[in-house]
Amino acid sequence: MGMRSPQTRADQPSPRAVSATYPRLMKHILLAIDRSAPSWEASRLAIHMAPKLDVAVTVLSIVVPGTRLREAKDQREREYEAVRELVDDIVKEFVAVGVEAKGEVRSCSREEEVAGEILGANSRLGADLIVMGSRARGELTGLLLGSVSHAVAKGAGCPVVIVPAGAMVNVTTRRIVLVIDGEGDPERPVAATVTLARALKAAVEVVCVGHTLGDDVETGQSQSSANPDEEAVARVAATLMKAGLEVRWRMIDNQRGLAPEIAREVMATGADMVVIGARAMGWVGGDIAAGAAEAVIHRTHRPVVVAPSRRRS
Repeated sequence: MGMRSPQTRADQPSPRAVSATYPRLMKHILLAIDRSAPSWEASRLAIHMAPKLDVAVTVLSIVVPGTRLREAKDQREREYEAVRELVDDIVKEFVAVGVEAKGEVRSCSREEEVAGEILGANSRLGADLIVMGSRARGELTGLLLGSVSHAVAKGAGCPVVIVPAGAMVNVTTRRIVLVIDGEGDPERPVAATVTLARALKAAVEVVCVGHTLGDDVETGQSQSSANPDEEAVARVAATLMKAGLEVRWRMIDNQRGLAPEIAREVMATGADMVVIGARAMGWVGGDIAAGAAEAVIHRTHRPVVVAPSRRRS
């Protein structure tokens, strides 16, 4: 069989019941930026989301001083002041839409230390969501590269929104695709999805991509036979419906690979954002499996929320 596509819509519970069951998860966003185009897109998305989430925001930029001896001190100072001005301008944009915001400019000696600085700031500030851009491929010419965003997403204990280079960012999010698997604990990815979808008034499409290429149901096997992935999708859909969200869910055969299947689903549904658990991206033992995260993020050309998830015990 190719795929099943049940569709469900929640009977809307009262706002008081929803708030009691799903208390406000996010109170503080850390927006990590540099002077790149992806950071501009990330800032635009964060400025749209923050008032709807009713959160405070810290805008952070990390300056890496030049290592060439001929680079004059006044040049480094000008670079710092340019970054400081950028951060102040973005803080003003948040304030203009009624968001409590502040800015920080910090420095480190090497590009390899940028991710650690961001994670350190996140730990110090207690942020509940990190938003950042990612250039992904290319030379080490900027501060927030793909490797940095991946390292931050891997090390953060909170969801991380990664906005890739060339992202087609629709700030008015209408549909979120939530990617789950039967082995991971979906609690935190689901909680992040509930918070974002409720605040942005977005519908949710829950998808689970099969583990085996072309893995169809065996001849004579009942469609109602227990399937761990399908059961996991059904549980997640039920949870989202209890939160008052409009929900559809879908089981997809893995005929092309995880990233291509997710990208196809995103384009087919017109989704504006993807939420995916870290385990589903192929992270094993704290490392990122060969390019899996990058492939998902950049094939979709949409902001991707990487939410921490654990293997079920």
